[in-house]
Amino acid sequence: MRKPLLVAKQGRRPTGLLGKLVARVMARQTAAENDIVLELLRLDPADCVLEVGCGHGNTLAKAAGLASRGSHCGVDFSSVMHRHASRRHRGLVREGRVGFHLGGSERLPYPDRAFDKAYAVHTVYFWGAPLEHLTEIHRVLRPGGRFVLAFRPAEDTRFCATHPSEIYCIRPEGEIADLVGRAGFDAVDTLRRAVDTKLMSFIVAARPS
Repeated sequence: MRKPLLVAKQGRRPTGLLGKLVARVMARQTAAENDIVLELLRLDPADCVLEVGCGHGNTLAKAAGLASRGSHCGVDFSSVMHRHASRRHRGLVREGRVGFHLGGSERLPYPDRAFDKAYAVHTVYFWGAPLEHLTEIHRVLRPGGRFVLAFRPAEDTRFCATHPSEIYCIRPEGEIADLVGRAGFDAVDTLRRAVDTKLMSFIVAARPS
């Protein structure tokens, strides 16, 4: 069944009371693919890590546990998700180990070469001009930095049929991989896995040294 537009809009940018419910649901529904992304990042203890579209903040908190001597930043353009993540993980925020920022990824609020690792999960559908966002992620990564992008591709026909194109721009796996390369990344590898009932693509890339 096709997802109603109201619900699809909340998936893109949670707002209001419904957005708070969406935050909880998303945390459960996306946990498996987020765990795969953390494995693919190959985190080192002192890594500085960025999550683009950090939402509920649970994945960034897990990353802080794996890279325990590093720093961790998350950016999200939903004020509801920003408040939710900041409150839920206030202990890590208070310790200065995690920072949540409100804003969009087309203009990241970080200096050049600030991070060793970066990742984004289920965000690419909402980027009207994805090359701008990918170029920004490339900018804030250090040379040799690793980037993982996770999404459901157009090859997942069930996903295409149930998520409205008015909100979700669902692209083929190869098109996304090409955009990652055009943004300046190299060593672009693509993995495809079935996660629960979802077909997931994981693009693993690096900023040239």
